[in-house]
Amino acid sequence: MHHPARSLLRLLAIAALIAFPGCGGTDSADRPTATSSQDTFTISLPETPAAEYLRQVLTRYQNTRSYRDHGEVRLDIEQDGQRVRRTAPMHVVMDGPTIWIAAYDARIWSDSERMIGWIADPQTDFHDSQVVLGPPAADGRSAARPALEALLRDPILTSRMVSGLGGPPPQLEWLLDPNPMGKLFGGTETTGAPDEEAQGEENREIKYDGLARRDNVQCVIVQATAGEDVYRFWIDPMRSLIHGVELPVSMAGKQIELEGWKVHSLELVLADATFQSPESRYRMADMPDADLPPQPKYLRAMVPLPPPAPDRRLGRRLPALKVTDRTGRITVTQRGVDRPLTLWYAGADPSVGDAQARDVHAAHVLSAWLRQSPESIRESVQPVAMVDDSTARLFTDAGLANGFWVLLDQRAKRDMRPLDLEAGRAMLVDSSGKVVWIGDPFSPADIVSLSAIVGDVIAGVDVSDQIHRQWKADQDAYRERINQLQSP
Repeated sequence: MHHPARSLLRLLAIAALIAFPGCGGTDSADRPTATSSQDTFTISLPETPAAEYLRQVLTRYQNTRSYRDHGEVRLDIEQDGQRVRRTAPMHVVMDGPTIWIAAYDARIWSDSERMIGWIADPQTDFHDSQVVLGPPAADGRSAARPALEALLRDPILTSRMVSGLGGPPPQLEWLLDPNPMGKLFGGTETTGAPDEEAQGEENREIKYDGLARRDNVQCVIVQATAGEDVYRFWIDPMRSLIHGVELPVSMAGKQIELEGWKVHSLELVLADATFQSPESRYRMADMPDADLPPQPKYLRAMVPLPPPAPDRRLGRRLPALKVTDRTGRITVTQRGVDRPLTLWYAGADPSVGDAQARDVHAAHVLSAWLRQSPESIRESVQPVAMVDDSTARLFTDAGLANGFWVLLDQRAKRDMRPLDLEAGRAMLVDSSGKVVWIGDPFSPADIVSLSAIVGDVIAGVDVSDQIHRQWKADQDAYRERINQLQSP
């Protein structure tokens, strides 16, 4: 569970936060207040070395019976001058053997009787309403606390927590791992010199980084460095509570940018954190974000969801259409031009600011794919694009229109309605006018599938029939597995 420097997983975490369904998207709020010369503090930096002080704080978590917070992950990003904050749940509540975890869309409750978990993802109908039931995470009725391994026993549920920050909520590590944050303690506290065990690996350093206020709480800041990654812990010294952790947003020393978004900060904010015991026993129904699926399917283990249904247009034949290219010399019908396969591209919506750039980029991607394909594919596929005048000139300037792409005028849009193809998407049609592939030119997965499908069509495979058959087989196997794992 020690993975504070897994940069790739953190990159995936940031990408997940950018696209996370249900995340808040708001103007970036104020950062915690930093120390200034006018600040007056009633606390001072501990005399204990920083690494030892952080160990003592974590020992407080290891020894507590009760803990709760209302934590969330906050990602501050910027695009085109607009600063936005994305948030996702990351809170933990524990009292003896009872624990509640809400991490991204993963939900886990365990008490002395049972453990229950589900995925609160509306886009997949709560993971098809699957709810996993199992024995309690605490080992026996007399156990004082849950076992971390038991909480992570379901791989699908665990993967949804892991996708958040390269691991389960760090609160779980602080509370339940026998060696919390062990990876950070490999080096000398203040010099950064690696110890014998860390020689040849990465430099580590733990030091104080001053005093500051967070949510009006005076905090000691401990900065921990592992390689090029820097973590800043905001600690309330009066209660030995961690109120927040600033996480690294760089890889190989460079600031991360994802899908045009510049990443400014990533932090775990532990609002309302306390070791105080509850006045009465916790109940799952009282926990935040604890709504079960409306019609739960209770299972002994979660089952991967089957692939989504094939596109409704796959396998249908296009109605009759007939248009002429921009030169007036080439006629294009629903059967294409003069090759077994026609790769249609519908220009991006002109109202979108970067439509022309996207069209040219899409054409470059599809052209590169075609040129790098085997000769049998190159000779079988004719790309056709419907773009406006200015974009057509860009195609010509880029060398894309010289006998390679057939360009149609967007004024023929009315005649192209039978294609039923969304702006910015691509479609592959065989010589009978049957749709065999629909995809996104910017999706690497879609381009890979395009290569496989073209090869199959050339080999005489009825691709659409094969895809529908496979989908039905996947659905049948999924339902059978669900029936096998139903909980009594």
